[in-house]
Amino acid sequence: MKTPYFLINEAEINKNVNEFKAALKKYWSNSVLAYSVKTNSLPWILEYMNKSAVFAEVVSDEEYQLAIKCGFSDDRIVFNGPIKGEEYFLRAIEKRAVVNIDSEKELECLSKNEKVKLSEIGIRLNVDIGVFPEGDVDYREDGFRFGFSHEACGLKRALDRIRQINENCRIGLHLHCNSITRSLDVYRSISKYTAMIVETYGLTPSYIDVGGGFFGGVAGKPTAEEYISVIAQELSRVVDPKETRLIIEPGSAMIGSAVDLHSSVLDVKSNNRSRIITTDASRILIDPLWKKSRYFYSVNGDPDGAVEEKQIVCGYTCMDFDRIMVLKDQRALSVGDKIVYHKVGAYTMTFGGPFIRYYPAVYVKSGTEIKKVRQRMSVDSYYSIHKTEEENEH
Repeated sequence: MKTPYFLINEAEINKNVNEFKAALKKYWSNSVLAYSVKTNSLPWILEYMNKSAVFAEVVSDEEYQLAIKCGFSDDRIVFNGPIKGEEYFLRAIEKRAVVNIDSEKELECLSKNEKVKLSEIGIRLNVDIGVFPEGDVDYREDGFRFGFSHEACGLKRALDRIRQINENCRIGLHLHCNSITRSLDVYRSISKYTAMIVETYGLTPSYIDVGGGFFGGVAGKPTAEEYISVIAQELSRVVDPKETRLIIEPGSAMIGSAVDLHSSVLDVKSNNRSRIITTDASRILIDPLWKKSRYFYSVNGDPDGAVEEKQIVCGYTCMDFDRIMVLKDQRALSVGDKIVYHKVGAYTMTFGGPFIRYYPAVYVKSGTEIKKVRQRMSVDSYYSIHKTEEENEH
């Protein structure tokens, strides 16, 4: 198989999914496991999740449409985010998707559409950043940007407007918060904050959606069982698990550890300071946010080669900062050697974009069989998406 290419390990995805399912069954059986589509929207993955009885969590009209195309029914979709279009927002409510509002625009839409039969709606909470331990989250000065704030009275106004539309509407709560550490303390804090909201407003929520952001498939990090145990311990103090569903939305925790990127060394040269290794990988493919400094990786080459003091492994782009990693006191790499980056399934193969080189092929390993599930993007394919339908016909 020509590098670069992604290889998905189906058994690893299955293990990750089953660990979350088992944890939910043990601690909160009235629950929903939803896959975060934005984390990796490859259609094969979505179809796999659908067959595995996992919901789809989407944050745009496009993701909603893709989920439908991949086999999800509306009532097995969780619709989040602040940019929902009116058509799909109303469709989701009508067809019993789990819908969590995140903007004043959505409240206006509900108010002006009198034909909407609003029997259940979720509200995303803007969690006060002060409830988290120091170092666990970013934006400590400015706070989170999503959801309705209890402290600034936005949550009360949202609840009042929903009750004006239908005083018997069931209310759900949504609390996804990005964190740095993904620690158990983060989810303990989220759950305690939820408990405070439930008690303050006298709510009996139809569901509590704690979002995602979990570790998964990484040795030495919190497990699915540990996360769900902490969440259940705090929430069960204020709600009845038989009456209130628990929803979680892992993405990276289910797909991240299951994907490798296979790459090759294309060129080796030295300057007066270091040895430069050019490969057909790129940070675009495995680190599109340009934040990582370390990777899980392995090298297939001459094990008896000389040791080099410093080697800079670089990507295929013409940008000097496309430097993937620095190897110190390791075997000298040569043209043709293979470097495999492990656990790179999250925010990669559908996020990086067709810059300089286009999307690489994707394969799935299922048992002993390897099958291709995405073709390498061709120049013709790239060209066609930048033309109108009429131009493509000619």
